[in-house]
Amino acid sequence: MFSVAKEPADQPEIQRLLDLSDAVAASLYPGAFRQPLNCATLSRPDIALYVARNTADIEGSRALGCAALLDLSDGTAELKRMIVDPEYANRGIGSGLVHAALEGARQRGMRSVLLEVGIRNIKARRLYERAGFRDRGPFASYRDTPIATFMEISL
Repeated sequence: MFSVAKEPADQPEIQRLLDLSDAVAASLYPGAFRQPLNCATLSRPDIALYVARNTADIEGSRALGCAALLDLSDGTAELKRMIVDPEYANRGIGSGLVHAALEGARQRGMRSVLLEVGIRNIKARRLYERAGFRDRGPFASYRDTPIATFMEISL
């Protein structure tokens, strides 16, 4: 069992998840295409961080995954740095994080949520498609690259 809530980023458990995310990215993509994030970056006021926690853990509620929602200041938001601890994969946590972030965007009056996902991250792409995201071109400062695809969902 797990729950998802908005939390501050400056936590050791969040850094652990970001380190996991960086390791996954490093296994899939060359260094020139990776942009590591840290807790300080995710603590900006224009970013909301959603954290999935284990509610059945007697010793405390361990962070199982996280997803960041960046307000792009134009009525859209970007879903960034979503990661689920591989130890807890295939339990619906990714879907829970996506839905929490989308609900947060709706509550903030956003008209759509965009994201960039690497072409080798097939599981993530399928998750986003199931949530209703569809292909689109690059947005904000992104450019076409041979390893990235871009997606959007209207709210």
